[in-house]
Formats: sequence, structure tokens, C-alpha cells
Amino acid sequence: MSYKLSPSNQHVKVVDLMNEFSEKISSLMNKQVAKFRNVKVNCELFGLYTLKQQEVLDIKSFQTKYEILSPGTDVAELYKKFVEILDRKESEFQEKDSGWVLVKFLHVEVNFVKFNPLKASSYVKLPIEIIHKKAVINVMNFDEFCFGWAVASALVVPNGNPQRVASYPDFRTLCNWDGITFPMKLTDIGKFEDNNNISVNVYGLEEIIEQGTRKIEVVGPLYYTKKKQNTHINLLLIENNTGSQHYCWIKNFSRLVSTQLTTRHGAKYFCDSCLHYFRNEQLLQRHVTHDCNYVYTKLPTHNATIDTTGAITYDNVLKFNNFHKKMSVPFVIYADFESLLIPVHTAFPNPKDPFTVKTCKHEPYAFAYYIKSTENDEWSRLKLYRGVDAARTFINWLESDIHQIYSNHLKESKPMLPLTAPELVEYVTAQQCFICKKEFGNPGNPKVKDHSHLTGRYRGAAHSTCNLNYKIPNFIPIFFHNLSGYDAHLFIKQLALEKEEVDIIPQSKEKYITFSKRLLVDRTPKENGKMEDVYLRVRFLDSYRFLASSLDALAQTLADEQCTSLRKFYSDDQKFNLARVKGIFPYSYVDNYTKLSERCLPKKEDFYDTLREQHISKEDYQRATSTWSTFQCKSLGDYSDVYLSCDVLLLTDVFENFRVLCQKIYDLDPAQYITAPGLAWDAMLKHTQVELELLTDMDMYHFFKKGIRGGVSTCTKRKSLANNPYIPSFNSKNPTSYIMYLDSTNLYGYSMREYLPRTGFTWLSSEAVDSFNVLDIPDDAEEGYVLEVDLEYPDNLHDHHNDLPFCPKSICPPGSTSSQKKLIPNLNDKTAYIIHYRNLKQCLKHGLVLTYTHRILKFQQSPWLRSYIDLNTRLRNEVNTKFEKDFYKLMNNGVFGKTMENVDKRRNIRLLTHWENIGKRLGLEAYVAKPTFKQVTRFTEKLYAIELSKTAVVYNKPVYVGFTILDISKIVMYRFIYEVLRSKYEQNVKLLYTDTDSLIVEIQTPDVYEDMKMQINEYDTSNYKKNNRQNIPITTSVVGKMKDEFGGTAVHSFYGAGAKCYCVNVGDQIIKKLKVCENM
Repeated sequence: MSYKLSPSNQHVKVVDLMNEFSEKISSLMNKQVAKFRNVKVNCELFGLYTLKQQEVLDIKSFQTKYEILSPGTDVAELYKKFVEILDRKESEFQEKDSGWVLVKFLHVEVNFVKFNPLKASSYVKLPIEIIHKKAVINVMNFDEFCFGWAVASALVVPNGNPQRVASYPDFRTLCNWDGITFPMKLTDIGKFEDNNNISVNVYGLEEIIEQGTRKIEVVGPLYYTKKKQNTHINLLLIENNTGSQHYCWIKNFSRLVSTQLTTRHGAKYFCDSCLHYFRNEQLLQRHVTHDCNYVYTKLPTHNATIDTTGAITYDNVLKFNNFHKKMSVPFVIYADFESLLIPVHTAFPNPKDPFTVKTCKHEPYAFAYYIKSTENDEWSRLKLYRGVDAARTFINWLESDIHQIYSNHLKESKPMLPLTAPELVEYVTAQQCFICKKEFGNPGNPKVKDHSHLTGRYRGAAHSTCNLNYKIPNFIPIFFHNLSGYDAHLFIKQLALEKEEVDIIPQSKEKYITFSKRLLVDRTPKENGKMEDVYLRVRFLDSYRFLASSLDALAQTLADEQCTSLRKFYSDDQKFNLARVKGIFPYSYVDNYTKLSERCLPKKEDFYDTLREQHISKEDYQRATSTWSTFQCKSLGDYSDVYLSCDVLLLTDVFENFRVLCQKIYDLDPAQYITAPGLAWDAMLKHTQVELELLTDMDMYHFFKKGIRGGVSTCTKRKSLANNPYIPSFNSKNPTSYIMYLDSTNLYGYSMREYLPRTGFTWLSSEAVDSFNVLDIPDDAEEGYVLEVDLEYPDNLHDHHNDLPFCPKSICPPGSTSSQKKLIPNLNDKTAYIIHYRNLKQCLKHGLVLTYTHRILKFQQSPWLRSYIDLNTRLRNEVNTKFEKDFYKLMNNGVFGKTMENVDKRRNIRLLTHWENIGKRLGLEAYVAKPTFKQVTRFTEKLYAIELSKTAVVYNKPVYVGFTILDISKIVMYRFIYEVLRSKYEQNVKLLYTDTDSLIVEIQTPDVYEDMKMQINEYDTSNYKKNNRQNIPITTSVVGKMKDEFGGTAVHSFYGAGAKCYCVNVGDQIIKKLKVCENM
């Protein structure tokens, strides 16, 4: 249940706003407790914000966590806590570099969810896997006091069978139970701890499927003590299929969790917060003090395994293994919706205010989808529907077509056709597997014939293991262009109402990267006579996450002969030429079904787009008129059908050509992937054939994590005016000066070409650390190093380095009330600073002093990523369209993004359609009661999105690669400032602004362009025009070189107000960074 409270007065401070609502919200809290006894409650603050330079208004919200509200809750204290959280979040939002500025607060929502606490009471049997470990004492009580008996088993030596109640004295005599009610709730354990000076941790069990095998793992902690006492008890909270829960005492924590973490023998020191182990007590204490994230954390192991080619590999070796993703997905669906835009006018919060936020209710009235077969185009077909209940009809039609695809093409495998003479010769003479490209010769993995199970055609000679793993995928991808931002909301509610659950990969509660669902397509008999369900998964994907341009722009990159699907339906040249370009449609005009029955094309002014606030051109309207007449439309509904069909066919041709391109260059099918970065990652592994060592040492992993620092963004001067012959306002009586906006060409691409860590991670001994001299290590040495050091920043360097000090650090800005850290270059000494050895060499070269080395991590390094970066850079230089250039850039930068992927921030969100449990499927009631519950969003009466805290996190990313790329990128920027600009101009160059890969500098010199010619090797001048005014020679684009952002057009002035907050006047333009500069 939710309550919306609107303010009677306008407030500029969160505290003042919440003070107005104090009595109302407190009263609501008390009434809910009186009615339901136990509820969970949160507050969400909504405000109207503006990006002034873009003249954009948007509603932003900030919310608290859900807190338990029960008869014993201090409502005043809880409300005070909510106010503090909302005030902090709103303040931090405006202090960030987002550019949003508050217009006014709109309202506060108070959300209540009925809460039936998980109460552990009567006996529940342990899973057999846990029983065999002999690490848990499970007292067989048949009352509601299992927590008490579990505590008794931990405190008292039993006088008989430790599993029986009779073996212990009455638990009530052992501890102080004042204020404790049974069954014991997790939230009440703190009271027990306070009463008895005993600390308690509680863990849970979770069933997982790993490599097809069911496993039970310990997860948590579900409850973690605030202060560990001399008497400490670890408990296990288990649950049966009916939801009954039961506490047990963990007698031997090490034995319980050891085998799920490692097969290594010898002493192990376990962290009871994240369930990881260490080699000695010193490493454990350092981890507990600095690194622990208080959730079960898994790392790869050294265990041997068999890869998909049949070769022996290891769990901690990362290499390309997805050879099945070379196969073209045989059926791909491309889809789109059209919606009525039913206007909703809402004034916030007063109709007399000088603005109105206009929103529309989007009601889908039509859809089209194209089923594309790569095996046989005769199997491809277009489906189109227009009418009421379009979302429900879409799901019904889609499920019917999926069943038909399965029955007609996937259910029965076609036997291999007889090989032709050339095919037989190819097979007999083949020396390597066409799938994995490795040689034949292993008797245990012989050469076999591989064929298409759809057509029976021979495909090539393959290893037996490769052949077995080269299977048709068990999913059908369905692509929408902008699924995440729009189309998903139109039908996911209907999809969720079906029997099987919807699995999502969330970006947020309301925005999903992808979602999928199993469809039951068949039942087949097993050997034991029982029937087995056969499922095919439908996977909804966003083509925009591969091709980040408008469909209109993408379509323009295709040649006519590439538009095969469009030509198939529109063989007539006139129709084809009209369909070839994305159509024109009066979205805002179509706000009810009767408009679709209109018998003529709407007037030009009816095509006005209220979202973008713009009219269409005369040429566009003429094209719409031609489309109406050429396609013989009888109504606006007919015109909508044409528009929608053309959009879907264009998307088909765009993505199908993209698939062909990727298969040609990378030998991978994008339809096998979820996003372009995932495709880029596999393309890189496949191209380089690198084998990366995944870290199995938690200390090493956190060592790199702590050293990760993003790009520096800072403004060091507020105003600068240029004065030189290249600008109209030049005054020869004043000193000549220039403002240069320089950008490092593909900075991360340059860093990725350098020597990067690969394997062989080891800590140097204390003796080796003492004798280590970083200046002796070449940049291209086979062994690289990362150090944790103390550095002194001598006073005599402060003036010289004041514009951009070395070794930036994430700190809270001085004087800020925000707890959010920012990466700030500063002149302070550095303690325990983690730094790549090449950066350290640069720092020492420029005068910083190394005072102490804490530890050094050594590794093998090589330029293993260079060939892949060079491939995409070459391809990027060969194409002409912005989309193509951006795509190849993404294929490089996407690799960097995957190395930096923060698995700690992955979210666990589920869609639910029922309150109570249905069989083994938990309902909303059970999830709200879980200790991992975070928040819930209601979409409809029957659809909720619920977010849970993670109970486990897996560190399986080569984080050391991302760390190194970031550190090397800083070397490039600092080198240019101090060794190119400062070396030439000394104090006549001032840094005005920098942001990761760009610099804005003020230079006093007679002619900066003449200076550039003398240092042309430092610059990328590929964006200068031929016969440019400055006679700058034009170079090819080279990664890492500095490029004049404006290609020789002189900058007149610069104004800066902070990070990501500036504007420059260049030529006849004013270039603005998006953050609002209030005082400029």
C-alpha cells in the first residue's frame, strides 16, 4: 500500500519538506502497525529537476531502504533516520557531475508492505550433503524454541546424543531471554546479544546448479553481529519446502564451508563475513580490516576441468571457449510495437505554476514481427496485428509461432545427407577441426563429420567433442530496437502472467538489459518410462545495445542490395525506395482508436512531435503523402501497418547485415550474445588466443580493486580569453595567447596496446622488496610489477605541479558534507598508494620521493591485446559513417569495460505475479519476509518487481587488466603535460581543464600552430582540412596522439565552474558541457 503526500508550501531543503509531513507519516506508520502488526516501510522523495542548457525537465526520486515496523519500533527515530537518508541522497545527487538542478519537490510516497517475519521454530532435517560434513548440530525440538536449543547446544557439552533436546539443560536457564519472543526472528537476535554479551552470526543454504550438477552451498551471512564477543556462536538457518525454518548450531565452521571453497589441504584461516579463506592469520586480519564485503565471495580455483574442445584446462584460466557461438542462430525474430499516446496533463504541484509536465499513457495498438531463418529464407515470414489487446495477442501469437518452429524444424534432427565428392575429399584431407581450428591427432578425440541438423548438409570435419558441443541454441532471440527504454514496458506484464517465471538481467528495477522465459514445447518419454518436459527459451534483446544509433541512421548505412528482406516484400521500385528510408508517422496525433479509421492522411501540422517539440519538414510530409498513395492506404490504420512493417523489415536487414559483418570479421554471431561488450570480449579472446590467469588469491584481487582509479576530471582555472591573429578580437598590444582543446585519440585503445598483465601473479618476498629498484625495470620487460608504496610530495614541486599533481586519490572533497568520494589530484604525501611500476617511474622522474615500499606483486606481461586493437583501429579508419566508426571503437572499449565490470554492483531483481507460494515457487509474501529483501515496485495488481540483496558474489574478472589500462592512460596524459607542453613552454602554459582523455590549456606563444609543426609527431592532425589556414601537415589517426578537437578553428574563450562544467567559444559556436553552470 502506498500513500502520496504533496506539500502545501514550497521547500528548498529536504529537512523542511519532511518536517511538514512528520505528523502525517508517523500517524500512517502507527495505523499500519495497529492493523497488520508487522510491516516493512520506506519513503521515496520525488522532485522536479532541470537541465537548463538543454531545457529539459525530468522527475527524479530518492528512496530509503525498507525498514521493519512492528509494535516495539520507535517511530520517531525511524522517521528521523528516513529524513537523514533522503537529505543525504538528494544532496549527493546535486553535488555529482550530473548537471541536474532542483526546480521543486513534488511529493513523498510512503510505501508499506505486509510482513510476516520468517520465524524459525520446529525441527527441519538437514540436507544430506550437510549431514555428511558432520559440522552442524541439529537439535530435534518439536516446539517453537529451536533458537534456544541451538544456543544451548553451542554453550553446553551434551550428556547424551547431541541431536536430542534431553541431552541439554533447559535453555531458559542458560541465558537472559528478557524481551525475546519465540519463534525467534532474525531482527530480534540483536536483543539476545545485548542481554548476554554473546555474539551471533547466522548463515543460510542455497541450492545451485554448477556444470549440470546440483549443489548445496552455505551463503550469507543473513545476520552478522555488530561486535564479536568472547563467546561467539555461528548458526545455520535452514528451510524446508513448506517454508518452515529452523536454527542449527555450526559446530565446525571450517569443515562446513571448506570443501565448497577449495580442495587444498593444510591450514586455512576463514573469514566468517565472506566465507573466504587465507593462508595465515596476518592475511586474514588485513582482509577483515580493509577488504571484506560481508557477503559470501567465490574465487576461481586451480581445479582441472575439460573445455568444450575436449582439452584439459583449469578453473582459473580464462580463454575463448564459446565455439558454439560461431554457429548462426537459425531463427531470429525482429519486432516492434506502435502505441496510442493518450495524453495525461499534470501540473506539479499547482496548476498556476508556469510549467506543466506533460506525460502520455502508451497503449499498444499494433505490433509486427519478422521471423528470419538463416537456413532457408522460405521459412521466414512477417506477422502483423492491429487491434485491441495488442500486448496479449503478441504473446499468444509468439508462443504459437515458437511451438510451430520447434515442431517443424527443431524437434527432429535431419540425418546427414550423402557427402558429395568434393566434400568427401575435404573431410579426408582435413588436418584441423573447422570449429576450434586445432589439429587432429588425439585418439581420444577423433575426427568426425559435422552436419546441420536442420538441413542435413555436411559442414566440415570436427573433433568429436567439438561436434557434440556445436549444438543449435535452445533459445530464440527476439530483437527490439530500444527494448530496454521503451518496448519492454508494453508487453512484459503480459509475459509475466504466464506459468513460467521471467528471468531478467536488470539495469534497474524498471529497465532491463534482457529478459527471457521458458516455453514448454514438448514432452518426450525417458528410458525409465517417465515423461520429460522439453523447453525452448525466448530471449528478448535490445538491438540498440549492439547498434547504438537510430534505425534511420542505421538504414542509411546499407546499400540497396543489402536490403533483401525489404526487397522480398516490396519488389516494386517505387515502394522499395519509399520503404528504404524510415517512415514518417504522427505519433502524438494518434491518441485514440478512432484516429486509425480516418480515411485521409493527417495534415502536416498533425505530425507535430510533442516529445521533441518539432514539426516535420515539407519534404518529409511529401514523402508521407507519397507513401499513402503508393501503398494505396485506405485509412490511417493502413498507413500505420505500412509504417510498422517497413520498420521491422528495416531492422531485420540492418541486424542481418551486422551479423554477416561480425561473422566475416570475428567469426561470431551477434545473435548469440546479449550486448556488444559481451561480443567484443569473446571476439578479443578468440582473436588473440590469450589465456589469462584469474586470481585465486583474495588479497591480490582486492589489491587491484583498491588501486583502480578512473579518469581525472578537474577545472583548474575559471576563465581564460585568447588573444591571437586567428580570432577577430585580436589585440596586438596585448600578449599573444591561445586556448587549445586537445583530445588523446582513443586513449584507452593506446593503453590496451601496451604490455599488460597475463599470468604468474606472485608476491615478492620481503628480501626482494628491500632490494627492488623500479627504475631498473624497462616498460617492455617480460615481468611487470604493481607496488604499494608511501610517497613524499616535496614542497619545492608544489608550484610547478599545482595544475595537475601526480597520483590522484579518491577522497571526500574538503569542506563537502557529502560522503561521496571523488578522484582528486592533490599535493599531499601518499600512504599505501597502489601504483603500476611504469606510473611510479614517471612520478620519481618528476621529483616525487619513494619513502617506503609495503609490498610488490609480480606478474608476466606482454602486449597480448595489441593485435585485436590494431584490427579494429584499421577497420575504423577504413569506414566512413559515424555508426561504423563508433561500432569499431565500441569493440575496443567494450573489452576495457568487461575487465572493469564491477560484479559487486550486479542487482538481484525478480518479477512476481502472486502473493502466496504456489508449489515450490515463492510468492511476494515469502520474499518480503526474507532477510535479503531490499525493495519492491508494483507495476499492476498482479505484477511486482522485487529486489533482494546478493547472498553470494563471484570474482571471476581479470580486474588487473582494467587497473593497468587506467594507470597507463594517466602516463599518457601526464607525459604530454609535463614532457611536451611544460618542457617547451615552461610557465607559459596553464592547464584550464582536464577530463580523462582531454585537456584545455592556455598557451602564451607567438604562434601555437607553428609550434605544432615542430612537434608534429606528438599530434594527430587527421581532422584538419586540406589546405588549412595554418598549413598544418595532415597525419593519419594514431592512438594515443593529441588531436586538436576543433581541427584548427581557434577557441576564443573558456569559462569553467567545476568538473564537467564549462563552456568554450570556438569560431561562431559556443560548446557547452552538459552540467549546468549557475553562475556563468
